[in-house]
Amino acid sequence: MKTRLNISLILLLVLIVPFKLMAQDSMKLMKLRPAYDQASDSMKLEILFSVIGSSELHNVDTALYLANKALKLSTDLKDSFNIAYSLQSIGRFYNIKSNHKEALRYDLESLRMYRLLNSKRNEATLLNSIGEDYYNLDLFNEAFNYHRQSLEKSIEADIPLSEAIATYNLGRVMMSMGQMDKAKEYIENSMALSEKIDDKQGIAYSLHDLAEIYLANKDYELALTQLEKAYKISIETKEDVLTPQIIAKLAKTYDLKGDYKNAQIHYKVAMNLYEKQGNLNGVGDAYFGMGNLSLHQGRSSEAQKNYEKCLEVAESINDNELMIKCYLALSEHYEGIGKYKESLSLYKKYKQLEDSVFSEKKKEQFAQLQVQFETSKKDIEIELLNQKEEKQKAELENEEFIRNILVVILAFTAVLLYSLYKNGEKRKKINDVLIEQRKEIESKGKELSSLLAMKDKFFSIISHDLRSPINALVGVLDILDGGNMTQKELKDLSVSLKIRLDNTRKLLDTLLDWAMIQMHEIKIQYEQINLSDLVDGNLVFFKEVADKNLEFINTVSKSDIVNADRNMLDLIIRNLISNSIKFTKEGGLVEVSSENGSNNEVIVSIRDNGVGMSTEQMDKLFDTTELYTTRGTANEKGTGLGLRLCKEFVERMGGKIWVESTEGEGSTFKFTVSKA
Repeated sequence: MKTRLNISLILLLVLIVPFKLMAQDSMKLMKLRPAYDQASDSMKLEILFSVIGSSELHNVDTALYLANKALKLSTDLKDSFNIAYSLQSIGRFYNIKSNHKEALRYDLESLRMYRLLNSKRNEATLLNSIGEDYYNLDLFNEAFNYHRQSLEKSIEADIPLSEAIATYNLGRVMMSMGQMDKAKEYIENSMALSEKIDDKQGIAYSLHDLAEIYLANKDYELALTQLEKAYKISIETKEDVLTPQIIAKLAKTYDLKGDYKNAQIHYKVAMNLYEKQGNLNGVGDAYFGMGNLSLHQGRSSEAQKNYEKCLEVAESINDNELMIKCYLALSEHYEGIGKYKESLSLYKKYKQLEDSVFSEKKKEQFAQLQVQFETSKKDIEIELLNQKEEKQKAELENEEFIRNILVVILAFTAVLLYSLYKNGEKRKKINDVLIEQRKEIESKGKELSSLLAMKDKFFSIISHDLRSPINALVGVLDILDGGNMTQKELKDLSVSLKIRLDNTRKLLDTLLDWAMIQMHEIKIQYEQINLSDLVDGNLVFFKEVADKNLEFINTVSKSDIVNADRNMLDLIIRNLISNSIKFTKEGGLVEVSSENGSNNEVIVSIRDNGVGMSTEQMDKLFDTTELYTTRGTANEKGTGLGLRLCKEFVERMGGKIWVESTEGEGSTFKFTVSKA
């Protein structure tokens, strides 16, 4: 059987792959064609899957062709399991070709079939693949969610290899989100799991990513050590996909170290391997790295040629991220050699494409939210239909039973009446349950609609507030570039621009904190803090940046030492002071004070003599179902996230927050924090 399978592996490359994909094969293998023609459909399917999974198959286009052929054959045979496996294989090869949207489409369909087949092991694998698809599309929240589901399913089904892979991928997601310490923790845990089960490929991948973390920290020697270990294992295990990535990473490390000769050699080797695999994304990245290397060596014209080749490859495969990098690199190159017109043209393309990609990613995220909503809605509808069918079936069975009893013997009339009574009670209970479920569904629907509306409003605010200062900055730079601005005009614009960018920075800080809360990534680090000193630091900052000529007063006792997370407490006080400034008129007052509360707590108060609030406004401030914001006394804008973050952080540290206000007289925000 083993000999027969090996012959089939060789045979398949000749018999079913188009001639243009197999020019490298030997003509003598054509003699084996009759044996393949005589094989049954099930044997042909077995051969197809054997070749697809063979380490000897290097061409991705060939593999994709074979996987589609396997899908058609599985469909003809009505073999559900092999249909799911074929879909999974197609998704994997599309991922290698960097066509991640197609990969996601096939992987989701494969997951649906595996769930129908109740195949938990394959479900765990597909959840991980879908997470990888979302990761490649830069949708990190969705990627994290699916990798976490894969990890949970792997632990539940006791699949150590899948558990190691899911843990590793969670580390990759954290690394892409800039959480390097968390990423290192996940990847080291994954490597420990791989070592435990002797998964050498997993060890190689973990070493490669640890090297990337060390590279980000500029620890080049440690990065080289990890990469050399990973390369040795990848060669030993014939891990063809990872090998060129390791070599390219070695080239980059040598370049950053200043060892240009070794960097050049490694880039050429990586380029050769990517071309053999048909991995154009890898080829483009290699050209980009060689462009950087040429630039570091002072070979400007050679760097330009490499960047242009990179751009050509990126455009051929419609790789927007790679095109963005190439446009920016070429723009900076032309600027460096004094060709400002060409530099400006490329920079505009870079900005346009970057904005387009950003918008596309947001649309993709909104689409995923809509899909999740529709999926949940359909699941509920299916459940209700199933219950209705069961109820109808039960009623039919009861009626048939009643008819049979009446026909057989009238003597059991009393028993029949009793049965009817019991069945009526049962139907009543079922109806009551259905009514409750319908009410719950309606409630969930309203909640989802509210959340979606809040989401739309939130992103509308964020998009506008981020774009406005950036557009202003670009406009100023365009005017400067044209030489049409005096020093006085520049100075006047700088003040306004500084205020806008400072507001944008605050917005991004708030947005980042909010996102971290949603992902449950922020952990409380308790320490003893002098409350008065912390308030002084914030008031000094606001005295410097506030432009309303306000009076700031700190009456917090110097002896008030609290036990809290410094970053959280600082954000709470900063946001509440900022809120008071926003709604206080020119020449007003902002005061921060403290008093002892019950249960060993300190009550912190931030008071202003601003415009105050109505009862209706106070009720909306901490509402979790909608974003509420109004303009300040100087027409200041906000997102509504600040007070929500304050509420989240106060409650996480075991305190509570509230507001006291009189319209036209001012407001006082109060919260509690534990004493040290």
